[in-house]
Amino acid sequence: MFHVKQSVKEVNIGLNVLEDAVALYNKHAERLEEYTDLLLGWNDKINLVSRNVSRETLKEHIIHSLIPAGMGLLKSHDRWIDTGSGGGLPGIPLAICEGQKKWILNDNVRKKMRVAQDIIDTMSLENCSVAAKSISLFDLAKGDGIVTKHAFKVDDLIRLLGKKPWQTILMWKGAEEALKEVKSVGKNMNVTLYRFEFGKMNPFYEGKALLLLKKK
Repeated sequence: MFHVKQSVKEVNIGLNVLEDAVALYNKHAERLEEYTDLLLGWNDKINLVSRNVSRETLKEHIIHSLIPAGMGLLKSHDRWIDTGSGGGLPGIPLAICEGQKKWILNDNVRKKMRVAQDIIDTMSLENCSVAAKSISLFDLAKGDGIVTKHAFKVDDLIRLLGKKPWQTILMWKGAEEALKEVKSVGKNMNVTLYRFEFGKMNPFYEGKALLLLKKK
């Protein structure tokens, strides 16, 4: 079968975007640090993030999760599904900082979703819930947005979504990985790659990007 190469708009985003995410973290630091404590505690029992992850690295993962909030990329939807959520990244930090929106953590690994539910209950996150099933079995409502952090290849997620009425998908990915994967998606969507250009003083973000898919 002949495939037409998907057109991708590439945007370099600078240090000010990271600074906005850090400011958002600082605004909600008490709650985000509570989440960090709970996640690290559970990670000793169930492998949710890397076993030997440091608290400082986990803080970077949380700030990384907040970048689209600082960029205003979440304004278009009132409900977001974090699929492949695992221990709640990026969904729980976003639920803490974007409290006016509804967040559903989705993963087909039930023990991880039990942990996520425990964290939600402990923190009384009333705008956050869980769905322990494949995203292919989840009933999306028209107007829902989807976020996912290093959990799916682009074409695999599109395939699992099938004919569901999603409008926006936001994926945390390596930039080159994303460009390679997006070649196989259909032409009925607009694709934007936001490359992180945060400088050598921020090596955690080197080569990372956000991939935004929007149905035409």
